Amino acid sequence: MIGKQSLNENLIARLRRRRAIVLAKIYLCLIPGLIFLLIFSYYPFFSAFFYSLYKWDGANLSYIGFQNFINIASDERLIPSIVNISILTGTSIIYLLTFPLMAAVFIHNLKNFKWQNIYRFLFTIPLVIPWVVTILVWAFLYDPIDGPINRFLISLGLQHYTRAWLADFDITIWALTMIGGAGSGTGVGFPFVSGMNLLIYLAGLNNISKEVKESAFIAGASGWQMFRFIELPLKKTQIRINIFFTIISQLQAFQTVILLTRGGPGYSTMVPGMAMYQDAFDFSRMGYASAIGVVLFLIMLIFTLFINQRLKSETEFDPNKLKNELFQKRKDN
Repeated sequence: MIGKQSLNENLIARLRRRRAIVLAKIYLCLIPGLIFLLIFSYYPFFSAFFYSLYKWDGANLSYIGFQNFINIASDERLIPSIVNISILTGTSIIYLLTFPLMAAVFIHNLKNFKWQNIYRFLFTIPLVIPWVVTILVWAFLYDPIDGPINRFLISLGLQHYTRAWLADFDITIWALTMIGGAGSGTGVGFPFVSGMNLLIYLAGLNNISKEVKESAFIAGASGWQMFRFIELPLKKTQIRINIFFTIISQLQAFQTVILLTRGGPGYSTMVPGMAMYQDAFDFSRMGYASAIGVVLFLIMLIFTLFINQRLKSETEFDPNKLKNELFQKRKDN
């Protein structure tokens, strides 16, 4: 018995050493990627906190404390930026909570699996199209002279509705909402069914147990009741993911703005990302631009915590809740 036990211990020790060697090789393969991640992602991120406390033009550096943050409060672009980014983000959230969700439910409930794949393919094709191409197409559509939108209105005898869509103080910001907001990412533009949002919703629908749906169907639930009381509550996790990525992408984006309007006319399409870009590369105020970036990060962090707290699925795993339940059972026993 002693010899057999010793043999088992030696075998376990060899297996552990072999496993340690395999893990060491895996971690060694990860080191180059981690080095690049530290250099190109984490270093710029943490250096922004450092430079936000300095007056820095890219060459000269002088410590000024929190003066950059104080200057943000008196920046004439602050209020227009807040209003514009609220409009762009708000409309994107409204779009993603309606059109992609309805399209996902429609595709999921198709009986023909072949048509499900066809519709899924058609809605996800735009994901492979570069965002710049999309912006250039919209620039052509919005052209005040040769643009198809104005030409179509003229052909219907509605000349008084034609506009300089990207040069009108009152309309330009709403014209950007049709494109998808301030930039690429999860911005939802016309026809308001983003492929990424659609795929996330479909993944949530496919994870709903068939037994649950069959039970509801046997109980006489209608299609609306099935959606309202079963599918929608069980998709809160997917809704939270879509809202999270939309807010993050909109707050830091400015690709559409810089290519079409550069924040104009006036400040009618100015957004925080565009203001940060201008200060850094047009006005050489790198320290001030870093302070704007830090403020944006704090805002995104607050939104993230709020969304995670308010939009929790009933089926989402909570380790603390499980721990408390187990503790209570042991206490009762």
